Amino acid sequence: MKRYILLFTILTMLAFTAYALDSSMDIGVNLSYNTDSDVVNEDVHSGLMKQIAAGLEMRGNISNFQTTLAGDITVLDTQSLMFSGIFGVGLSVDLFRFFKLGVTTGPKVTYVYRDTVKSVNDDGSLQDAQSLWDALLDGSFYYRVMFDILAGPVMSFGLAYTVPTTFSMRNGSIADLIPTRDLIRQGQIAACISMKVF
Repeated sequence: MKRYILLFTILTMLAFTAYALDSSMDIGVNLSYNTDSDVVNEDVHSGLMKQIAAGLEMRGNISNFQTTLAGDITVLDTQSLMFSGIFGVGLSVDLFRFFKLGVTTGPKVTYVYRDTVKSVNDDGSLQDAQSLWDALLDGSFYYRVMFDILAGPVMSFGLAYTVPTTFSMRNGSIADLIPTRDLIRQGQIAACISMKVF
């Protein structure tokens, strides 16, 4: 019973802190396109280069600190779907009250329907993971740059560009967080529409 009271107290304090620090939560949809087909692994896609994906995203903001969960769904073949998600943290700033610019980074985790949880290697291939935690540790980090037009107090429209790196929490050095020119070219562009929940 004491644990539940403590948990409730902590959540209540976090809620009041978030409210005091000008927090918000946005939920939206996106349609993305891989600018370089080489970023997609042919073996996984049964030889078909699927470059277009639709997905959902959530963005949480506390002051200028932002967390994002951006996921998409890609059709691999007639029996398989691939779900991918980037768990990112970073910063966002409002520009002239009409625009918002944000940058986040974090690992990418992929799940193939009727298969296991996988992490994405820097060459675009997939490897099996023992658990979601292992997939987070092994997943390559991605940068996501977002530019939104605030179309009112609730709706926003924008573009996002996602760039892979060769860094993961299990392997790699800090220098691997800097994407090369080829990796920047292999980025994914997405159009986003989001709605503010609170």
